[in-house]
Amino acid sequence: MSRTWRLVAVGTVFTALFAVLVLRLWYLQVSTEAVASEVAEQQQLRVVTIEAPRGNVYDRTGLQLLAGTEASRRLVVDRALLPREREEEMVSNLSALLGVPAADLWARFEEEGRGARFTVGDEVPESLAVFVLEHIEDFPGVVVEPVPIRIYPQGETAAHVIGYIGAPAEEDLDRPEITVRDRVGRFGVEREYDRLLRGTPGATTYRVNAGGEILAIVEEVPPLAGGSVITTIDLELQRFVEQALYDGLALSRRDGKAPVRASAVVLDPRDGSVIAMASVPAYDPGLFSDGRITDEEWAEVSKTFALNNFAIQGLYPPASAFKVVAYTLALEKGIYPTIEQDQYAHLLDPGDPTSFYADGDLQFPNTPLLKDWAVHGLVNIHTSLQVSSDNYYWGIALEIWERAGLDWQEDLLQEWARELGFAQPTGVDLPYEQPGIVPDREWFQYHQLNQTGLVRLEGPWSGGDLMNMAIGQGAMVCTPLQLANAYAALVNGGTLWEPRVVSRVVDSEGNPLFIHMPSVTRKIEISPNTVASLLNDLHGVVASERGTAYSAFQGFGDSLHRVGGKTGTAEIVVAQSEDEQDIDTAWFVGVAPLDDPQYVVAVVIEEGGSGGRIAAPTARAILQYLMGEKVDAIRGGSDTD
Repeated sequence: MSRTWRLVAVGTVFTALFAVLVLRLWYLQVSTEAVASEVAEQQQLRVVTIEAPRGNVYDRTGLQLLAGTEASRRLVVDRALLPREREEEMVSNLSALLGVPAADLWARFEEEGRGARFTVGDEVPESLAVFVLEHIEDFPGVVVEPVPIRIYPQGETAAHVIGYIGAPAEEDLDRPEITVRDRVGRFGVEREYDRLLRGTPGATTYRVNAGGEILAIVEEVPPLAGGSVITTIDLELQRFVEQALYDGLALSRRDGKAPVRASAVVLDPRDGSVIAMASVPAYDPGLFSDGRITDEEWAEVSKTFALNNFAIQGLYPPASAFKVVAYTLALEKGIYPTIEQDQYAHLLDPGDPTSFYADGDLQFPNTPLLKDWAVHGLVNIHTSLQVSSDNYYWGIALEIWERAGLDWQEDLLQEWARELGFAQPTGVDLPYEQPGIVPDREWFQYHQLNQTGLVRLEGPWSGGDLMNMAIGQGAMVCTPLQLANAYAALVNGGTLWEPRVVSRVVDSEGNPLFIHMPSVTRKIEISPNTVASLLNDLHGVVASERGTAYSAFQGFGDSLHRVGGKTGTAEIVVAQSEDEQDIDTAWFVGVAPLDDPQYVVAVVIEEGGSGGRIAAPTARAILQYLMGEKVDAIRGGSDTD
């Protein structure tokens, strides 16, 4: 009996324990489910991306800052953390705090859209930041963060090389790491090296409730700063070049002209480094740093096309500065004018096959009488360059034309120009470079057939077109950088470099991320005698009494014997009502020192006048600076080609 009782007692205890266990399981799985769900709904994770500081941009020394990033304490609105029913309250509080009209804040909210995360107001002082944090319940969805702001401490200096950042364009959004709210490089180095400059974003994971209130920080991953770019730009030279261009524009205006803009390039012919590159009028890249450029500011930079880098985007007829191309081809191939000159036979040098009498006129079949810019008299291949005789170079073009198919192809001059880099991008590490045009029969026929307006509608490609090209006129156009690069190849013995504005990119510890080594585009066969002759005759342009830049270079200094260059005046006919008006664009390309070329300086002043009068004095100042001479005030030279 007692045994049975004990079994019943044990069974009862086990049954009771089992019942308790079942009840507990039911409570955990059913009864607390609603509570657990409610807690889960009220506590969610929110991951916020932290923008990485953009890498810096420096001059060639790596010490002078051209573009950088500084932390700015800003109020950031995260609409994903802001309940819709509290938006009006928060905007009202924010308006009172910042002293900004509520209507302006609502406009910003509308612009950014639902779920957006964006800054409001300018940098806030510490006291205001503390106030927001202490009264965060009045500012739901608002956080105080150090926001990286792009700064450009040099203002307009080197703006076209540096570029700026802005909202992504459509092609930028094809990159998986870019969102519509990112800031990306839009021009210059900022765009070309955007991936290396951007860095790696960080992230902060918050635990928030359904009301958007932050309960805790779960995890913080700091952003990794982008790489820093070291350019090839000499900042002090860059400043000087830009001021020289403004002085050149002022000189042109005093001379009664209405110049549009000016640009210049200083190139190292030994490795293709761009030491200075300028285009004026310029702009301040800081206008675009926060994406809030005003309508008035945008109208101003648009009116002058200030955003365009005319050193690589401006296409101009190179005019007589292009004559070095025909000159070197003539020396290499032995091509000299053989136009009948019976009336001048007694004046020619019988011992010089390059001798020619430039009387200022040339009658070519089926064309109007061609007139040189001056009567130069007796010249040869050397003095023809110094005095810039159109007559002489028309004669070279005629020789090529008349012997085409016998001794060489019709496009002999065009092929030589292409060898020197014309009609193709130089490959400089900047975006939006223009390739230029070297016209030939095929190009002419295409545009005539398609009636593009670039060529005449009647008549075939002719020797007159080639003659026009030989003096850098007609459809022949190039950029200042292309012309400078061609000169660099000619004076360095035939190495056509790929120009570069960046030498390397380094991380925060100075370790290299990218090394931009000098790169050779091609080697051009040109004899040392031709190079020596060219350097000597470029010197004659500035030092010979007959030289077109002689007046501009008077009083240059003791190093004049080490300097040379070539003038050019591009004549562009512009329709003015019923009349036509010639508007001249001024060129000068300088080389120094002649015994060991280290600098090629190309200057163009659009619609500025003649090369000898306006561009040569502007380039003279730059060459004085480079050669360590006392720099004189820019004054006009003689009105020469």
